[in-house]
Amino acid sequence: MKDNKTLIFKILLASTLVAIAVTWRIINHNYSFAPNLELVTVGAVLAAIALGASWAIIVPLAAIIISDLIIGNSSIFIFTWGSFALIGAGSILLAKLNKQPKKQLLASAGFAVAGSFTFFIITNLGVWLQGWYPATIAGLTACFTLAIPFYRTMLIGNLIIVPVSVSIYQLVRAKIVAKNLVIDSSVS
Repeated sequence: MKDNKTLIFKILLASTLVAIAVTWRIINHNYSFAPNLELVTVGAVLAAIALGASWAIIVPLAAIIISDLIIGNSSIFIFTWGSFALIGAGSILLAKLNKQPKKQLLASAGFAVAGSFTFFIITNLGVWLQGWYPATIAGLTACFTLAIPFYRTMLIGNLIIVPVSVSIYQLVRAKIVAKNLVIDSSVS
């Protein structure tokens, strides 16, 4: 019975993370509040630290695939999806720090930088490889240079949203642990 409740909780939390990321991508796509400000990375991180390794890859891929089916994507989708799968896999490292909140918070800021950089490099390399820019060093340089404003938005967003989300997770986790300690001590 407890296993069923745990699985239902995990599915609901994963679905919520996916729904938030998809909704934001659709709204941001339609109204261009902040191009490349995304919630897929934070979804991957929260899935990793709250739900486990497999969810860290399922959540970001589900979010990006569902939103791409709604808003569309270009021929670089394989690079986009691959970037978020890699970000999800990398976020599993943050889950190893669940019992070390301060280290996890610091690591989450580093992960925000690494995840944003990974996405920037892989997707822009994909743009260049597919011929959107000349197949020269100058073309590669132009591709990366013109993408910097998008990278900046993603980086700043992730540097704020990822650590804040990890902090909230750790606060909720600490409250649940404290509550369980009180309940356990009153039962004894």
